[in-house]
Amino acid sequence: MIDEKKTELFENTPIPKAVAQLAVPTIIGCLVMVIYNLADTYFVGMVNDPVQNAAVTLAAPVLLAFNAVNNLFGVGSSSMMSRALGRKDYQTVYQSSAFGFYCALVCGLLFSCLYTSFQQPFLNLLGADAVTMEATGAYLKWTVTCGAVPAILNVVLGYLVRSEGSAFHASIGTMSGCLLNIVLDPFFILPWGLDMGAAGAGCATFLANCFACTYFFVLLFKKRGKTCVCINPRMLKLRKEVVIGVMAVGIPASIQNLLNVTGMTILNNFTAAFGSDAVAAMGIA
Repeated sequence: MIDEKKTELFENTPIPKAVAQLAVPTIIGCLVMVIYNLADTYFVGMVNDPVQNAAVTLAAPVLLAFNAVNNLFGVGSSSMMSRALGRKDYQTVYQSSAFGFYCALVCGLLFSCLYTSFQQPFLNLLGADAVTMEATGAYLKWTVTCGAVPAILNVVLGYLVRSEGSAFHASIGTMSGCLLNIVLDPFFILPWGLDMGAAGAGCATFLANCFACTYFFVLLFKKRGKTCVCINPRMLKLRKEVVIGVMAVGIPASIQNLLNVTGMTILNNFTAAFGSDAVAAMGIA
């Protein structure tokens, strides 16, 4: 059964109020993510080792590639869900959310397995050299080998939850992970804590993403029967209409991220020729 308050928001609420109710929590969540990105760089920079900053910069294209998956299945599925909600086609809503969730899960597992199996070629492709190889690998061990699945799922779940009008809960889930990351960063990164450097930043990110995923899973469990976000594997139906509908919106949304990944990787490789100091400076900027 769908929560009638959600359809009330879309169907009867005055447009300015509805837009504000959906947009304000989303904007606040984005601002928190900006602060989180600054904090990550800030604490790694406090180690006073350009190699650690360079490692985070060299790894950035891989994490940016996660956003391509997020947009493909998060934006694509949430768009399909919202359109189906407008038609009151709840079967398509459930199937679209299940399709987006499980495709994101599989992509996260593939990311993790491929990177772990071909770690050395990946690091070479990213522009890591003998100086930055170890630190970059340590950072990616946490963020990709261990963390690809939660990193992708927590963003995709945020999109799915937002598609039914729960912008507040979507933003809370995203912000909780970001804020936890900011709190954990100094303990894992700095010498007075675990002194892990860039690897500590990766570990903090992994734990924060796991926490955000847990928030969304608990939310869906508590709202079971009242939410249109369905992750029941029995609702995973590869219907042509659902697959095409998700991909038609998701693929264009993910292309920009893929181009950014390519551009950043090439730029990092060029900059790496000038040493880790140059890579670190570019990453900070």
